Amino acid sequence: MRNAFRTATLVMLGIFVVKLSASEDLARAPQAPEPTGVVQWINSEPLTLKSQRGKVVVFHFWTFGCINCQRNLPFYNQWRKDFPSDKLQIIGVHTPEFDREAAPQNVASAVKERKIKYPVAVDSERKTWRAYGNRYWPAIYLIDQRGRVRYRWDGELEYQDAGGDKLMRTKIKALLAEAGER
Repeated sequence: MRNAFRTATLVMLGIFVVKLSASEDLARAPQAPEPTGVVQWINSEPLTLKSQRGKVVVFHFWTFGCINCQRNLPFYNQWRKDFPSDKLQIIGVHTPEFDREAAPQNVASAVKERKIKYPVAVDSERKTWRAYGNRYWPAIYLIDQRGRVRYRWDGELEYQDAGGDKLMRTKIKALLAEAGER
């Protein structure tokens, strides 16, 4: 059973890589939907993606009760330290899976407890989630300096040594280099 699960996981990762490669085509890269229906912003005044133009944006969906999401949080915090803040913006979109995760005060407590310093949009009504057609926690979208979704990663970055941190860092660096070419 364990081998079957591992095989299914590797097949899913293979599908993901194909999906990633296809999205590299600039002509087909969709505009990222704006955050919508956000009931509260934590660590920030309300943000729009339009206000972040000129920056690369890491836009990640998470929920505080999800262990897979919790395992990704240190990577976002490290990216925040490793890349210049005037070139890269990380935005967490907290979308609840369970009722207790929908209360803004519970989200604020979880953000404080986990020492998250970047902006977090509280998407209790799942409006931003639906605008992205998102289906998974965690999910990471890399948005280029023009507001287009260029790359996506679903799941833990380092589940079974998946190499997601290295891959996403490479993609972030490539998008930052594109921004520098203008």
